[in-house]
Amino acid sequence: MMFPFTTPSPSPTDIPTEPWEATPGVEGFLLGFFFLGIVLAFLMWAMNRQLRRIKHSAAAEQRRAAEAQRAKESTAPRPEKAAEEPPAEPGNPTDS
Repeated sequence: MMFPFTTPSPSPTDIPTEPWEATPGVEGFLLGFFFLGIVLAFLMWAMNRQLRRIKHSAAAEQRRAAEAQRAKESTAPRPEKAAEEPPAEPGNPTDS
């Protein structure tokens, strides 16, 4: 059932447009590349910053590991020279 108080809307007429009125043109192309360049520069800056952080933290971790190894070696008991040689047997004199 159609509504009795409505009138059908007229179909839109074609408005003649020139191609330069409907396309972004050279200005839009250049402006788009300008904004893409700005975004790309920002992304490169952010990636470089993150990679420097990773590199710095890896170097710091290597330094901490080397310091821990040196501390472990310096606190470990050193074996004495007598402990490295087997003891001489009582009935067999080796030193004359």
